[in-house]
Amino acid sequence: MSTQPILRLGTVKNVAGFREHLRALQLAIPCDDELVSGEQSPLRWPLLRGELRIGNRIAVQPMEGWDGLADGNPSAHTIRRWHRFGCSGAKLIWGGEAVAVSHEGRANPNQLVAAPHTQEGLAKLRTTLIEQHRITTGSDDGLLIGLQLTDSGRYSCPNAHDHPGPRILYRHPFLDRRLKLPPD
Repeated sequence: MSTQPILRLGTVKNVAGFREHLRALQLAIPCDDELVSGEQSPLRWPLLRGELRIGNRIAVQPMEGWDGLADGNPSAHTIRRWHRFGCSGAKLIWGGEAVAVSHEGRANPNQLVAAPHTQEGLAKLRTTLIEQHRITTGSDDGLLIGLQLTDSGRYSCPNAHDHPGPRILYRHPFLDRRLKLPPD
């Protein structure tokens, strides 16, 4: 078991410092001496898997902004975030938002919802991202956008931050006790 103090990687300022940290941990992880930028950067290379082609290796990971409107539509803050996704140059927007499949399954009252009344708002997110991506990169070739569809089940809190509304498919003694859920 290592007695090395935990190092915040943000404090490592150069490759030599990173390599020294790896040596202290007795790890062998290869790394380049210099960052390669522009078209030569490996991050700019396309990712190919069968018929699927993603234009580069930069991705926006699944997240949830929790800044949607009460009816499940995107807010101005949500639209701004998706605009910034487009500015990033990432070609893989891997579930840029966690979107509930029903109002009752929302993790919080500000989560987006996939429903007929939110279709136009969700389409606006996509359009905003694609338009900005075209401005930033010159093309939407190789761009892949997805949504992370969710239902929070026993963790649902759809109407108020301080008022849970669990939906339970399966009773689980440990989780029900932990969340203080009544037997009914």
